Formats: sequence, C-alpha cells, structure tokens
Amino acid sequence: MQRRESTLLDQDKIFVIASNNKGKVAEFKNLLNPAQIIPQSEICEIEVEETATTFVENALLKAKGISRFTDHMVIADDSGLVVPKLNYEPGLRSARYASKRATDSANKKKLKEKIIEYGVDSLPAYFVCLLVIMKSANDPMPLIFEGRAYGSVKIQSKGDNGFGYDDMFYPTGLDESFASIDNKLKAQLSHRGKAIKNMIDALKEA
Repeated sequence: MQRRESTLLDQDKIFVIASNNKGKVAEFKNLLNPAQIIPQSEICEIEVEETATTFVENALLKAKGISRFTDHMVIADDSGLVVPKLNYEPGLRSARYASKRATDSANKKKLKEKIIEYGVDSLPAYFVCLLVIMKSANDPMPLIFEGRAYGSVKIQSKGDNGFGYDDMFYPTGLDESFASIDNKLKAQLSHRGKAIKNMIDALKEA
C-alpha cells in the first residue's frame, strides 16, 4: 500500500491561533478543517499588546509573543474594518473602537453614529486581514499573507451569524451581510477566508 503523503490540512497538523477572540478562533477551525486548532488560551494566559501602527506589525507582535510558549506553528492575524471616508476608522482600533475593552455592540453603535453624522445610511468600506505564520519565536522568515473584502457598512444590521461588525458589512454584489450568509459563502468572500486561501496555496507550492 502506498503511503499517503501529509498535506497542510491533515488532521495531524496542529496550529496555535494567537487570539482569545472566540469568533475568530471558530472561523479558523472552520477554514482550516480538519487540522487541529488550539486557541492561545490553552497555551498561555498572556495578552499581547497591539502597540504597532500597522496591521502586519501587530500580527507579527502577536505571533512572536505566543510562539515563546509553544513548539507548534503559530498563526496570528490582525484584521479590521476600514471606512475610508471616516478617516480610515475604525481601522487598527476595530476591536477597541468605542473604548479599550468595548463590546461588539458598543463598537457598532459608535460606527453607526459616525455614519449618521456623515449624513448617509451607508458608506463604502473594506475588511482587511494580515495573516502571519511563525514556526518558532526565533523564526527569521515568518510567512505573511493578506486578504481583503470590499463592500459597504450600513446603519441597518442584518443577521445573527458571525461577530464584530459582520451584521453591518454587506459585501459587494450582495444584499446580505456577512452575518446573514452561510459559513461556506462567507469563507469564499471574507478577508480572513481569502488570506487563509492565499496561505494554503503558497504552502502547497512550497
């Protein structure tokens, strides 16, 4: 019998996700199935401060921080919602838009108020995801991948699937929000889904 070659997404592959965001970890489990996904909370109790000024630098900070506590490959991402006409807000502060420990509801409330102040009920926007993979804390060549999803943010929320700003974001060409489409379609359209696809394609070629 011919030995089956190991692939990137075999069930014996293990990735640590450098995040305590349950919604984000759930998305990684879905997108990287059947690989084993370990949330950072099972590895260590630290919270890496996102002190950089770009998405990619923040992702690197998180990947390096968690890699110190595990021998498994670590995946970190920094992602956010960007509304160009609102001076690129929420941007890097997407998870902390209303305050340092803001809830999703508080963040969305602030964004809706900003849109209303602009005098409209929707604005062009895009989600961005910068994904970093590190083999160890001393990995001199971390792999970096990007994914974007374009559309608009609306003051009218729709759907209860997803997290963060998903129910406000309507991808281009759809009358549905990220929170009102199924996981399979979201994986194809989302910023994180696109970044992970780019990652998988690159690693397969390598």
